[in-house]
This record gives sequence, structure tokens and C-alpha cells, in this order.
Amino acid sequence: MSSQTLAQWVSAIGSAGSLLGFAAYVWIMLLNRKDQVEVRQEQQAQGVTAWLDDGERHDRDEDYVLCVHNGGDSPVFNVRCLFSLPSSDDQHAVDLALLPPRHDAVRSLPFGADEVSREELYSAPAVPEMRFTDSHGTHWGRDGHGQLHRVENRGVRRRPEHRSDRDRNEDTGRDDSDWESAHRERAGAQS
Repeated sequence: MSSQTLAQWVSAIGSAGSLLGFAAYVWIMLLNRKDQVEVRQEQQAQGVTAWLDDGERHDRDEDYVLCVHNGGDSPVFNVRCLFSLPSSDDQHAVDLALLPPRHDAVRSLPFGADEVSREELYSAPAVPEMRFTDSHGTHWGRDGHGQLHRVENRGVRRRPEHRSDRDRNEDTGRDDSDWESAHRERAGAQS
């Protein structure tokens, strides 16, 4: 093998290695970009919370109210809060179609709070669990311990190519029925 042939082989191997290195760099950059989008979405979702509070703190005549807060820069949609009380098997729900960015929504409790003690309202079963959808179409949940999680792993919302009238009329939102049943069972087990 001549030195010229050896030099050509070394050059070809070096070029192939450079090409593979560049492809790996591009792949890593694309993965990091996707991770950054997911991190920003999760940061937005971290700012969405709910709690029970004294009504007078919110200039309300009721003893207690439900507060829902969106601390992010984008609106959230279809907010549903569920909670129960230790003295009852009833499950209570409060729904908000839209919660604007950097906004608090204060709602009356869906039961007579004058019959409930302060200790009961601040007990573990009374901590609101919640579900909501962010402005990217990702569904999120927050459990009774305050932990945030994705309800389903969906990417960015895209406009459907072709949809029939029947499909347009169907609700394409999340299905909370299993979550509501599980909440009801947990509340029943704690009372």
C-alpha cells in the first residue's frame, strides 16, 4: 500500500468521523431544544394552584372560599378542582373554563361552609385536586399533596387536516372520569 493510498484512507476516515460528529451534535441540539420547550411548559404549569382560604382575606362574605391561581404568562383552560370533606362522602367540584395569566379566581364553596369546622376545611381530604389544560394543549394534574404531573403526554396542539362535522362536535378535551372516581374512593377511605 502506497503512502498516497494510506493518506486517502486516513482522510476518508477522518471525513466520515467529522460527519458523524456533526450529525451527533445536531441531534443533541434538537433534543435539548425539545427539552427546553417541555421545561417551559412545566414551569408554566407549576404556577397553577388551588387552595381553600378564609373568605375575608379575599373581601368575601363567606367564611371560606376556593382560590385558584395562575402564576404563569399564558392562560390555562378547563380547570376542574375536586375536593371532599372528612365528615361527608360527597365529592365537590368547581370548574373554570378559563384562567387568565397572573390571575386569581375566587369561588364560593359548593356547600354550606358554616357547618364545617376550620380544622376540617384544612384537612388532607379537603385539599383540592385539580386538572387543567395549558395553552399548548397539554393536560396537567395536581394531586392532593400538591404534586404536578402530566395527565397524558401530548405534544403541541396542531390543526387537524380533515375533520367531519361529527368529529368537530365531539369534545376533544381530556377525560376526567377515572380521576373523579379515584378521588371519590380516596375520600371514602379517609372518612
